[in-house]
Amino acid sequence: MLYTIQHSTTCAGTAVTFNSTAFETAQFPSTILWNFGDPASGLLNTAKDIQQPVHIYNAPGTYIISLHIVDGGAGTIDLTDTINFVLPVTYNFGPDVFLCGDTGTYILNAPIIPNAKYEWNDDTATIGPVLAVKESGAYTVKINGCEVTDTIGVFFTRKPTLDLGRDHTMCQGEQITLDASSENSTYQWSLNGTTLSSTQSQLPVIAPGGQYVVRIDAKGCGTYSDTVNINFTNFAAPPFYLGPDTLLCPKEIFSLTAHVAGAAAYAWSTKGLNVNDAVNYNIDMDSTITINSQGRYWVFVSIAKQCEVVDTMIVRYRGNKQLNFNDTALCQGNTLVLDADFGTGVYKWESIPPQRDDQNNTNQSTYFVYKPGFYAVTATVGHCIFKDSLNVVFNDTLKLGMPKDTTLCSGETFIIQPTSNAPDYKWQDGIVGGFYTATVSGLYRITAQNGCGRDTAQMNIVFEDCPCALLLPNAFSPNGDGVNDNFRPLHACDMEDYSMTVFNRYGEKIYFTKDPLEGWDGKINGSLLNMGGYVWTVVYTKTSTKQKMQKQGTVLLLR
Repeated sequence: MLYTIQHSTTCAGTAVTFNSTAFETAQFPSTILWNFGDPASGLLNTAKDIQQPVHIYNAPGTYIISLHIVDGGAGTIDLTDTINFVLPVTYNFGPDVFLCGDTGTYILNAPIIPNAKYEWNDDTATIGPVLAVKESGAYTVKINGCEVTDTIGVFFTRKPTLDLGRDHTMCQGEQITLDASSENSTYQWSLNGTTLSSTQSQLPVIAPGGQYVVRIDAKGCGTYSDTVNINFTNFAAPPFYLGPDTLLCPKEIFSLTAHVAGAAAYAWSTKGLNVNDAVNYNIDMDSTITINSQGRYWVFVSIAKQCEVVDTMIVRYRGNKQLNFNDTALCQGNTLVLDADFGTGVYKWESIPPQRDDQNNTNQSTYFVYKPGFYAVTATVGHCIFKDSLNVVFNDTLKLGMPKDTTLCSGETFIIQPTSNAPDYKWQDGIVGGFYTATVSGLYRITAQNGCGRDTAQMNIVFEDCPCALLLPNAFSPNGDGVNDNFRPLHACDMEDYSMTVFNRYGEKIYFTKDPLEGWDGKINGSLLNMGGYVWTVVYTKTSTKQKMQKQGTVLLLR
């Protein structure tokens, strides 16, 4: 596999963060050694056991960076890369630019340097010194991997739809706010010809009122103004409240009623939620309107034909976002955070088996899972009710072990059986499986993996020439750990016409074989025998002398 060294910048004098694609394979390295090829930096020229080190090259130039990795699964990986670090190009794009309109094109020019590589910070594939800007944002460019010294803002300003509304005569104590909000604009207000100190987009109106004028400078589009007359009477305003802003479910139809004492007439208006949306006046003249789209809704109510009161409600529709919990598995000791956040609402969580009471009764939109089980939530947000559930199971933390290093006689075989709870294994030569047959000396390595991670273990096996004497162990422990699991000759050499018989203490034959490489597993007819002593007899002929041999002894079976 081809691995690379990665770097965040080529600017000299700037902190450079290094990384490598090799760590995608070498996930559990035992050794990491970086050399930045910068001896002038002294002790800072190397970094040990850090996957993403940071280094600063104080002088421009060409440097050779090297990386040495040792990983139990991936082996040894050595990489080098040659990188040219340069000083940032000094450049001035000029002042920020404002253009009038939703869309357009503005051309940015970078300094022209022969054979240089250009990388703009937008999401286009532009690689030259000229960029056609079509969206608002802050722009800069890298030249040979190093950003220039300046950034420029390019902003598209939508043409204002300035509208302070109709003239009104308000009841005493009533409150009203004039709104001149526009994109990229500055504001100047005046009342009855006198300039006010407020420079905000909105202006609260107080009695006695008068003629209000706002002038806005929409950058890139020019200057706009509007005028409205808001006056007040001494007729006291009755209580009037449309209710709180509301969130509706998709496609929900909502009826909004203006309840106010002494009402003589109604004038409903609406505007979208964007600042440049136009106002729709007099959409209804009744006390109740039907709403099927989001926006700002307000009504001026004439009271006894003397004055007006007003109130506004913002109506939003929840999008098509749905809860989407999926059954999942976690590693022991880990937690899972469930997020059902739809905004302000009521959240009821349930778990089987129950978790702590403080978990189930939090009424929070998030929930922490630290035990396996079934989890469900009911979220009531505004008029909407959402439900979802999932099952959570826990994987065991990965465990892996190998038998101890061992020495065997040449010609023997050794079955390596690791102890692990992993379902997937891969040996040093790429063979996949839960055991391995060793016949030659060497270092045997296995990599095991489950949903909780990956680990590597190894053992060393040496095969050597052995003396040809009949040697049998005096005890064995058939427990499946790969060590002393079978009772048989330690060295099956210089023998033919071999047979071994095992008896219990009552003299009953419980095992017989003619294969010196086949051992007794401590069972009879597949059933486990009790711990204790057993008698064995071996008969064979020495191949070298044709001498017939017979030996017997006892062996202790351990569990």
